[in-house]
Amino acid sequence: MIEQIKALFLVALSSLSAFFLPIEDFITAILILMGANFLTGLIEDTLHADGWKWAKVRKTFVECCVLVAIGAFVFVMGHFMHMKTEAVQAVCCIYMAAIWLYVINILRNWQKILKEGTTLRALVDFLYWVVALRFVEKIPLLKEYIDFKEEEK
Repeated sequence: MIEQIKALFLVALSSLSAFFLPIEDFITAILILMGANFLTGLIEDTLHADGWKWAKVRKTFVECCVLVAIGAFVFVMGHFMHMKTEAVQAVCCIYMAAIWLYVINILRNWQKILKEGTTLRALVDFLYWVVALRFVEKIPLLKEYIDFKEEEK
């Protein structure tokens, strides 16, 4: 009986893996990004703030699950609407926006970690400027959204 349950589980897992194969790389990238975000946040908190907190681990895990679920949901909806290519493009745009936001957070954490006046800090400052102000123009609609939010304030 246990062997049959294991086999059923493996078949289901294999089927899901095959179904989500077109967005597998996107999901992997988001998982790596969330790991890097967690590590830089942990280092920054350990050096300058309150240190290790399980609440931050839980928050990062929940955010990671939500991002993967959003990508999977969009892909599934596109698949059932017979628009698989467009669904992959939509997942790409969503994940590019998430990557932009999290990379800014990672660079901001690195700015806090590194000592002022060092070469590496200057590099991180430059990368932050490029990502925060220039890269945003490469993501469809994100620049318009940022401008809209600025006007709201």
